[in-house]
Amino acid sequence: MFAAARSRFSSLALLLIFTAMLTSACVKQPVTTTEKTSIGPFSNFTARLIVIEPKRRWQVMLQWHADSPDRGDVRLTHAATGTVIELRWLDDQMQLRSTQSRMWEPIEAVQLGSQGIVIPPQQLASILLGQMPGHFINKQEGLWESRASGNPIRLQWTPSLHKLTMTDIKHGRRATMLIQP
Repeated sequence: MFAAARSRFSSLALLLIFTAMLTSACVKQPVTTTEKTSIGPFSNFTARLIVIEPKRRWQVMLQWHADSPDRGDVRLTHAATGTVIELRWLDDQMQLRSTQSRMWEPIEAVQLGSQGIVIPPQQLASILLGQMPGHFINKQEGLWESRASGNPIRLQWTPSLHKLTMTDIKHGRRATMLIQP
């Protein structure tokens, strides 16, 4: 049952999550923070997520709820197919369900990594709450880079548009989250 849900989920490229959710490996990084940012804090919001890959483009609506990095949930809706995917986490435990399988199933960071998600939801929550994880290096105002997953990941924040762009530099993938607070 989990394999079928995972297959459907991967066919939609996990519809994002976090979208810097981009590269080919997921390295579990601690949520240690060293730098306050001008991002957020955003704990409850809707957003449009646009993902551009070398051979395809897609977008989903995202509903995000995370008052802390330790606990939260996200709901992704792909309007064209009607597919809904939900992910929730409590500390390091994550669960997933989709339109096809309404049962919550556990999912590991390694499984997210195989889908190209390199920023676990706990870290994305930290970023959206205004605390940049320590492995991201500030390159200039509103621009950070990390090589913690093995490939360079770039985050760019445009405050006037509430726009967070996450780029997998090596693979040419970009996810843009347009937040509607």
